[in-house]
Amino acid sequence: MLRIVDHLVGRGPLRICAHVPEADGPGDLTGLRVLLTGDVLARVVELRGRAVLTGRTGPRVPGAGAIGIHPADAQGTPEEIADALGGPPALQLSGRAYEGGGGAFVQIAQARASGSADLEGDALAVRLLLLDRPYHEPVAVTAEDVEGAERLLGQWRRAVAGWAEEPSKPLVAELERTARAGLENSLDTAAVLRLLGGLAADADVPAGAKFETFARLDRVLGLELTREIGKAPAAGAWA
Repeated sequence: MLRIVDHLVGRGPLRICAHVPEADGPGDLTGLRVLLTGDVLARVVELRGRAVLTGRTGPRVPGAGAIGIHPADAQGTPEEIADALGGPPALQLSGRAYEGGGGAFVQIAQARASGSADLEGDALAVRLLLLDRPYHEPVAVTAEDVEGAERLLGQWRRAVAGWAEEPSKPLVAELERTARAGLENSLDTAAVLRLLGGLAADADVPAGAKFETFARLDRVLGLELTREIGKAPAAGAWA
């Protein structure tokens, strides 16, 4: 298991390099998943107050920007990246076995979309689906999965927009601590999504607290859960 906290000790920026494999056919999402894991990891570390520099080797990945992955600070060979980032990466991420030297190595399992899966809708639905599986376990994305993820994103965004209209309250501290611990120890984004699902359905938590908690954790998830704020909601959208 990846333990991010082990790499938070020290001064200066944390350097991360994502090694994108060649796509194994049009439905191969492994390269996208490698970049996504690096993106979320960087967000977690930055939330702790440490700067992150990222590098990327391998081919261009279509759709990376559409699912909210931040561009790398450097691209090229491992040597060129180390030179551009001012030092060798402390973390190497790859969808294949990586034999390069330096730092800790994290292998990302394969991800693939079925031939019928429509990836042209809300691109962040694909991000949600990949975050809903442990990065070290293979995942297959189906058309039904994408449709379900789009519905859930719509429900959460409308709910967040509704909660934003209610009196402000402090975020749910215990839930946020649990989520942060899972992210920092094993990048457990799937557990964070489950926590948010439970929070959304909890009638005992004030709407303002739900809003603050969703908004805070979305800084890591990157699902744009606040994008519907200010738009006219449908009746009963967040009931």
